Amino acid sequence: MPPSHMLLSIAAGISATLLTLSALSMSLGGVLLSSLAQLPIFLVGLSLGVHAAALAAASSMAVASLMVRLEFGVFFGLAVGVPAVILIRQALLCRMESGTLRWYPPSGLFLTALGLSIAVMTTALPSALWPNPEQLGRARDILESLPAELRGDIGGAPGEGLIRMALAFLPGFLGIGFFFLLAVNASLAQFMLGRFGWTLRPSPALRDLALPGWFATGAAIAGIGALLPGHAGIVGGNLALLCAVGFVFAGLAVLHAILHDTPARSALLAIAYAALLLFAPAIIVIAILGIAEPWLKLRERFAGPAPAL
Repeated sequence: MPPSHMLLSIAAGISATLLTLSALSMSLGGVLLSSLAQLPIFLVGLSLGVHAAALAAASSMAVASLMVRLEFGVFFGLAVGVPAVILIRQALLCRMESGTLRWYPPSGLFLTALGLSIAVMTTALPSALWPNPEQLGRARDILESLPAELRGDIGGAPGEGLIRMALAFLPGFLGIGFFFLLAVNASLAQFMLGRFGWTLRPSPALRDLALPGWFATGAAIAGIGALLPGHAGIVGGNLALLCAVGFVFAGLAVLHAILHDTPARSALLAIAYAALLLFAPAIIVIAILGIAEPWLKLRERFAGPAPAL
């Protein structure tokens, strides 16, 4: 690796650490900045290669350990650096096929990101399955700070059912949040690099994303598990939440495929994404579209067969 690339990678690692530590200010701006902690790693990785990303991740881990403590550095490396390096490594995979360079497809990148999110989710499962009094107390304090109309009471003591439900499904929402941060940082880095022609691979098209057949089977098993009582219901419910993200993206892939050659494509997509952000039923409609896609084959009809893994 050239010395200039090494210096850029180390600088990216330091930037990633500083962005994370900005959350300690407890301000809204600090929290927003900390959500971009993976962006510097993606920037060097998607422009200089996976070795540059690994050096940036290692640098960020070392700086975090020195600035805070070793335990924080290890946690930072596992939660921020390692997932970014894994996704970059997959994104830069390619092969020659009939004289054409084929890059790792969008479905593979999506499943990699979702798998990393499931790994993050599992770290929070013990608290959901066996919450201790301290965790229940913290959850109660948070819920009691909410307006009464949002808090509600679900059986037992006031708020007790809601407290346990919030803890039970916290891992799934943690995984979803991690997935979106990973996707946003990777997409933003690819977009920024693409503006200057510094990307190592072309940007994957969402219209080429198609979930494999086994994904629906796994989602069905998770959904059945969610209906069961006890620990099986908690594990199944959290997995079902992450599977729902897969179907939403499959539905968005159908939408992108249908609108690909439409003159007003950008405006229509902007309206669709605004609806997703503002109206919960729109998310359900898109997810249903993603679930039905294996039978409807709308995405394939408009965009052709999806690239194979």
